Amino acid sequence: MTTVTESDIKELKDLILAFREDVDRRFEQVDARFEQIDSRFDEVKVELNGIDKRLTVIENRLEDWKPAMSKISDLAEKVGELKNWKQIGLVFVTAVISSIFSGTIGGVIGWLIRSGKA
Repeated sequence: MTTVTESDIKELKDLILAFREDVDRRFEQVDARFEQIDSRFDEVKVELNGIDKRLTVIENRLEDWKPAMSKISDLAEKVGELKNWKQIGLVFVTAVISSIFSGTIGGVIGWLIRSGKA
């Protein structure tokens, strides 16, 4: 029985060694994957730094635009006031009258420059 036991022990040793090699190989694969993940995290960190820089530039621009943006409500109120039909009509009538006067005065001045010759 000694030979059977020795062969069983040798077979068990071989199985343990094979298992150990398999485990070592898998640990190497896991280590390689962790290294890939670490390198990807480094790439993400670099991209985040770039995004942070662009975000600060955008925030600075928004700070510069704040005074103009605060005036938008005032401008909207003035535009709303222009929607009043009476004011629009008054502006239109004033424009027509001023164009008639400027045309008439311009014609008279032109006539005078030509020395009254028709």
